Order: sequence, then C-alpha cells, then structure tokens
Amino acid sequence: MNPDEQEHQLLASLPENGDPIGNTTLMRQLQWTEDAYWSVRNRVLDRGLLELGRGKGGSVRRILEPAPSALPSVAVPAAKSDFGIEALLYAPMTKVIGDSWAADAGFDSKIVQLTAQQGSRTTGGKWSRPDIAIATVSTYPYLPGRHFDVITFEVKTADGIDITCVYEALAYLRSATRSYVLLHVPSDRSSQLDDLLVDVYAEAKKHGIGVITADRPDDYDTWEEVVNPVRVDPDPRRLNDFLAKQFTKEQLEQIMKWFK
Repeated sequence: MNPDEQEHQLLASLPENGDPIGNTTLMRQLQWTEDAYWSVRNRVLDRGLLELGRGKGGSVRRILEPAPSALPSVAVPAAKSDFGIEALLYAPMTKVIGDSWAADAGFDSKIVQLTAQQGSRTTGGKWSRPDIAIATVSTYPYLPGRHFDVITFEVKTADGIDITCVYEALAYLRSATRSYVLLHVPSDRSSQLDDLLVDVYAEAKKHGIGVITADRPDDYDTWEEVVNPVRVDPDPRRLNDFLAKQFTKEQLEQIMKWFK
C-alpha cells in the first residue's frame, strides 16, 4: 500500500462527525504496526487533516472542513450608530481588512477568512476562534526568505467594549503571530466610551495586543490603530492546527503555494 492509500485509509477510519478515537483503538482497527501507524498519523497530522486529543494513549479526531469565507447575508445599516449587533460588523470589517487594511500593511499576498460564523464545528474550546483571521506573506529587500503571519481580530460593538476583549485576543496569540481587538467606536459615542477605552488601551499595551477603533466599519478612513501589537512566534503545531481548523482546503492549498 502506497503512502497516499495509507493516509486515505486512516482518514476513512476516523468518525465522520469529528468525535475522537484513541490511537490504540485506531491502530488495532487498521491492523497496522506501531511504526506504520505513527508514521502515517504524523504525516496526516502535519497536513492539518486531524488534531490530537486527550485520553490514555492519546487520541485523534477528524478536522471538519470549515465553511467558505462567505460574508453574512445581512443588510448593512445606513447609519454608523446602527451596528448594535456584532454580526452586522463582520461583513464590512472583513472587507476593509482584506482590501484597504492589508494594502496599507504592504503584504505581498493575503487570505482573509471570516471565522466567527462557522457554526458549532469543533475549534478547540473557549476563546479558540477569533472573529476574523488573515494569513499573509511578505518579503523584504534586505532580509532572506518569506515571512509568514497569521493575524486575528476580535470584533466588538460599542456596547460590548470592556477589557475582557483583550483577554480574548490574548488567547488567540497561542496560535497566531499578532492579535487585535477591533472596536466599533461611533464618533457620536466616543466621549461616552472614553473611560472604557482607556482601560482597554492600557491592558492591551500590557499584553502586546493591538487595538483598532473604527467610526464607520466600512470606511477605512475612519479606522485608527491606537495600540500596535507585538509580534510573537507561536508553537508551530498550534499555528498549523489553527490554519487547518479555520481556513478552507482551497485556502490552505494557496498558502502552501506561497512557499513552493
């Protein structure tokens, strides 16, 4: 049996609903030797098609395919103060991040994914799925190689602003290189929100989290990066798993092409 057939056989033996199965159970089910099992399992793991779990002897589970990054089909309010529901912010903010914000940042290539609305699919627990994520690659004239980043955004409405959003963004740094909180701050409410914002800025600086405020979610001219994030190098396994869970197969294939 060639390697591709082995990988297909292992994947076909995993529960289709994403439930975990023990390594020992799966090994016996496949009737493989330990050496064969670990070799194939680790190849499939590196490809982002399964994730590790707990239990005696460890377990694995199928990573379910995320939904395509389709923007939510909701009417965008005409007035900037009408974005009282967080879901209404996702579409315009995702578009601005993929267009103006990414262009301003100077990335060579980028892939934007609206990760907030992927249903009940397993993502790794509380605060494991940001609202928006962008994978980028950049090159610099005086530095060797290509530089890869995964940047997350935690979106909040004006009514949802408090320092908790910083801790949510901080949790994503386990699997990303930079993390932001992206706050809707309408100009007609900015003075009312001043005290809350001061607390958020201070906590964000303390933890290396970026803060962007937006008067109009769909207008980059009203966005301001108030706190710059600190870039970190997450554990490669966590970063790989995050990509596998949050990006589609087509997007992952495009990311792989960046490094060929």
